[in-house]
Amino acid sequence: TYNIHGGYDEFYNRNLESVARTIQQSGANVVLLQQVDAGRITSFGVDQSLWLARRLGMDRRFYPTNEGLQGLAVLSNMEIAFDDGMLLSSMGSQTGVQRVQVLPNPNTVITLYNTWLSPLYDLGAEALADQQQDQQRQLNELFGTYVQQACNINLGYAVIGGTFHNVPDSPLAQGLRNAGFTDPFAGLPLELSATFVRAGQPRARFDYLWMCNLPSLGAGVMDSAASDHRLAVSLVVLN
Repeated sequence: TYNIHGGYDEFYNRNLESVARTIQQSGANVVLLQQVDAGRITSFGVDQSLWLARRLGMDRRFYPTNEGLQGLAVLSNMEIAFDDGMLLSSMGSQTGVQRVQVLPNPNTVITLYNTWLSPLYDLGAEALADQQQDQQRQLNELFGTYVQQACNINLGYAVIGGTFHNVPDSPLAQGLRNAGFTDPFAGLPLELSATFVRAGQPRARFDYLWMCNLPSLGAGVMDSAASDHRLAVSLVVLN
């Protein structure tokens, strides 16, 4: 999963080629992207998911959330069998969830849920509580529409990934664990798992890959400053 920050690094240097190299170096077969621009003037009119797909030789699907000009995307070098999405209730910037199904082989389907939950801003305790409720409402809508049961063997292979703007010990993250999803980064120290990195600010882990029936052989974060978020990658096993 990779929040590409509209193709800019933390200092707003245009960095889409560095984003492409980071994805390439990760060796990922499937990438969930957030904050992807599609024709915005501030991004010079570039359809970023299409540009990245052509640059990397991957297929892609894009789901718009903000007036068709920004949203979520999935890049894959596996066959994409299906995709759709829905908007989620949002107090601030409009967000949503993208659902994509990929076929690693003709008899196996992996369902991916790619999302970007509303960020939390330090505006006082009352505002923070409202923002946290906004995040929880968005996650509830995702589960209520797409993942209508806790993760179990009947659900098959599934991944919920993206930018959650919350920390691993939050009630939001605990809710995903309670639903049966596993975190391949659990137990890693912050220096090896932080995905949000900005100069002069504490490192934090805001980006996740929650797995259902997909044991992990390892997980890590790419050391690339192409975005103010880092690409998080997990190697999974198909039983």
